[in-house]
Amino acid sequence: MVDIAVIPGDGIGNEIIPGVCNIIKNINDDINFYYYDISSNRYLKNNITITDNEISELKNYKAILFGAIGDFRVKPGIMEQNVILRLRKDLDLYLNVRPVSSLPKISKYNNVDLTIYRENKEDFYALIDGDLNANKTFTHRDNLNNYEINISGNANDEIHYNMGVLSRKNITRFFKKVFDLIYMGRAVIADKANAISMYSFWREIAMNESRNYEINTSFEYADSLAYNLILDPKKYTNIIAPNLYGDILSDMTSALVGSLGYAPSANIGDKTAMFEPVHGSAPDIANHNIANPVASILSGAMMLEYLDYREDSKLIRNCLFKMLRNDILPVESGGTFGTKEFMDYINKITVEARI
Repeated sequence: MVDIAVIPGDGIGNEIIPGVCNIIKNINDDINFYYYDISSNRYLKNNITITDNEISELKNYKAILFGAIGDFRVKPGIMEQNVILRLRKDLDLYLNVRPVSSLPKISKYNNVDLTIYRENKEDFYALIDGDLNANKTFTHRDNLNNYEINISGNANDEIHYNMGVLSRKNITRFFKKVFDLIYMGRAVIADKANAISMYSFWREIAMNESRNYEINTSFEYADSLAYNLILDPKKYTNIIAPNLYGDILSDMTSALVGSLGYAPSANIGDKTAMFEPVHGSAPDIANHNIANPVASILSGAMMLEYLDYREDSKLIRNCLFKMLRNDILPVESGGTFGTKEFMDYINKITVEARI
């Protein structure tokens, strides 16, 4: 038996994620789901984002299925930084995996099949920020990677800073994990080493680690890579990127194969992993039966593959692609199947295919 933590979160996450759990449970009795109310609603009622006890419990799960976080009633950044970024930090989920594949009847480009591997904890998302207009002293500690940064000073102007940080320990294990997953083939490594000096350090580690693998690596500046992905996405198979550029490039490539509604993801560490659609909570369309459930379904399939239930993962993907080929399409893509109807249909045919 495998226990999975479930955080539906906000908006369409609450609408879709329980249905994904039902699909999985109906074809695999080995999995038990345990729900956590980590949401904007709870924050608005109790001023709680996520507790230390919840973090401690979540560390004990091999996998977490996450919906979405964010609500118009909450100031931007509060839930995202205190839930999503804290989960990545405290659960040590240092690798983000974003597969981007063409879908029948959906994608603008055919035969796109690439994966973006994004460093998930450092770079400009390390939450090392502050201001210098009030003679402020700022300290940032990272106990995992064993470093401490102290900043102090004052200014005659209002100055706000946000530091990008790369540590050798973290970036080395990141590249090792990515190269283990790719194993052989081609990989393009993105950065802006021509403008930001710390990416020379990024390149040094990438080159050192790549020598242990049969992988043909090359480097491309992130802006040039974005341009070339639009022109010819089929030339790319594996893209490795630092946190900020990986975030931007993965959302951009999702548009090439449909939308964020078709974009699953995994946040992977050495002890646990968290799987989530990347479309956000979309509170404006929540509970209107028009949200696209495909990204969440594919995230569930990624989770099953991670847990070594490969046949169940393949079953869900095959049934989903069969539905799309047969014009059973979500409302978002011009179809007539609402959120519930789409999920009821794939639930039915996956169970039938399992039998």
